[in-house]
Amino acid sequence: MKQAFRTLMGITQTRIGIVFSLFVPLLFTLLWMTGYHDATQRIDQLNVAVVNEAGEAGTAVSAQIAANAPFHTESVNHADTAQAAMDAGDYSMVIVIPADFASGLQNGSAKLTYYINQGTSEVASAMVEGAAARLTAGMNEAIAGTSAAEPVQSEIVKTHEQNNFAVTMLPMILGFIPYIAMMTANIQLNISSQIMKRNHGKWQIFWSRQLLLLLISVFAPLIIIGVAQLFAQPAASFGSMWMLLGCVFLASACVTQMSFALFGNAAPLFNVALVPLQLMTAGNIIPAAMLAPFYRHFGSFLPAPNGIQGFMRLIYNGSGAGTFMLHLLLIALVTWAVTLLRVQLQNPAPSPAAAGGQPGSAAASH
Repeated sequence: MKQAFRTLMGITQTRIGIVFSLFVPLLFTLLWMTGYHDATQRIDQLNVAVVNEAGEAGTAVSAQIAANAPFHTESVNHADTAQAAMDAGDYSMVIVIPADFASGLQNGSAKLTYYINQGTSEVASAMVEGAAARLTAGMNEAIAGTSAAEPVQSEIVKTHEQNNFAVTMLPMILGFIPYIAMMTANIQLNISSQIMKRNHGKWQIFWSRQLLLLLISVFAPLIIIGVAQLFAQPAASFGSMWMLLGCVFLASACVTQMSFALFGNAAPLFNVALVPLQLMTAGNIIPAAMLAPFYRHFGSFLPAPNGIQGFMRLIYNGSGAGTFMLHLLLIALVTWAVTLLRVQLQNPAPSPAAAGGQPGSAAASH
């Protein structure tokens, strides 16, 4: 038993396993506890549009909302414009002061309409909905004083609301799981590449691997989107869903492949290190704007946050994922270029003939 334990501890893979057992939970703890620290106190980082359709009568109301709201407000001229911007992720809520607000106030039936996009962070949606109730209550108190009258009513309109919980999980499944899949695939492909070095040159190995990763990025999304649509009907077309998922696969493949080119056997640690960072900055749990300032912009440079945000647009709204596709393609291009450069700088492995006992030839090859 003692000898077996010593042998076990002497194996490199055993030591790597020990490092992983501590590294992964420690990394999640450090990143999430610092990134999410006081996140719910940063509601002031959220943007809300205020649409005044009541003219001068609504100006005072708009000013009161801006003064008392816990979030940042912006005036928008048209409700349709504001809601389109909300669907694009620019606003967490749209408040509309209707044209008949003044007349409704005289007979005690004035109404403020709050539009909340359900196809976004659940935490943000809950926070702005609670803030809407407090804003209305504060307005009634300012108008009616201590009386029990409520001359202003609130109407909450939840856009893109989903009754099927499985659909709400689809952005995470399609946006994040491909990264895990390609991270695992590249571990195995790296082993295959090491085996192929015995009989093949570095460029033969490199380009055959690139072809395989490209084929996976094209055909795997076709199957996955086809299966997903058996259970849910997203607002976007099959083609749009396939294109975005293909971009997610491609970016994930290039990022995880790059780590092996740069760090060798330590690459899995780098790839795993990106997992908690991507989950935290994805924006489907807490909007990135509410994270600790250091972490807010990391998501733009990582595959999963762009994938998740893109699929939230496609699944709920049917459009608006073009920017995220561009980000994913840029991520793929830059990381693939780094891998290409690293391979270019690598010395070619000695040929089998040279390795078999011709030191002069091996030296010449270098």
